[in-house]
Amino acid sequence: MAIIRTIALSLVLTMVVAVLTGAAIQLWNYRQQDHSRQPLPDTSTIDERSRALQDRVEILTKRVGDMELLVLVLLGTSGLYAMVFVASSYFSARSFARQADRTVAHIKDQIGVAMGDLRELQEQTQRKVSGQEMGRASEPARAGAEELEADTSPFGSWETRVTGMAQRIALWIGRSLSTYEQLELVRSESEAAYLEVAGGRHIASAMANLYRTFAAIHAADDPIRARFYLDRALVLAFAEPQLESEVRYDLACWFAGAHDLEQAIRELASAFQHHSKALDARLAIDLEEGGKLYRLASTPPFDKQVNDLLLNVSIP
Repeated sequence: MAIIRTIALSLVLTMVVAVLTGAAIQLWNYRQQDHSRQPLPDTSTIDERSRALQDRVEILTKRVGDMELLVLVLLGTSGLYAMVFVASSYFSARSFARQADRTVAHIKDQIGVAMGDLRELQEQTQRKVSGQEMGRASEPARAGAEELEADTSPFGSWETRVTGMAQRIALWIGRSLSTYEQLELVRSESEAAYLEVAGGRHIASAMANLYRTFAAIHAADDPIRARFYLDRALVLAFAEPQLESEVRYDLACWFAGAHDLEQAIRELASAFQHHSKALDARLAIDLEEGGKLYRLASTPPFDKQVNDLLLNVSIP
């Protein structure tokens, strides 16, 4: 496109130079005609004056025709350059769009490769875990020694690490974080992603509680990230019904805050399929004015469903 634009610009400049040259020639001819034009003597006859006037009219007519030709050439040149400029801009935009598409496709490929590496790492970890479990099953005589070493196994240390991380960052819930605390939170989130892959199902419950803590921290400033962590916690809490109920209660509060009351009542009903005193106490607080579920409990027809749910809940 740059070569085409350069060629078009060169052509336009050449034509402009030609037009200016023609204009200069016409100006020179005009001045020469002015010098060669002699006034008619007063004694000239009427025929001579008529011929002289006719000659001047012809000269003026020729000059007007030349000027029209110059104007047409200039207009044509300008139009040609405008068309070339528009065409080159269009093709440049298309080229940029194709390049952007290739860049996006390359990024997607890189993400796919990274996800493939992550799945491969997870499969390798699971194979190692399965091999360790088979080894323990084939050596029943070492059961007692394995129980003594359970606290020092990699999974036990990872679970302790995750639990300690959750307890440490739980102090940041509901407050504005400093720059150092924000940096520490980012590091904790990155470390949690690695621990989830490395620990697998052995630390699923601890990871679910850690993700609930992340969601509580981000609830005020980044609700989308909070929802992501709650969804991830729900996946990891499948083996513990009580923990799953607590995560679903958190999701009900999130949907109520997002004004999706229909989904909020569904999550709340799922949460109370397994009753606990902790959930009953939370519900009593969140149903009060200003609570997370107050809008849900005061909006028809969801208020009736909340009342039906309260019939089976023992609120202290």
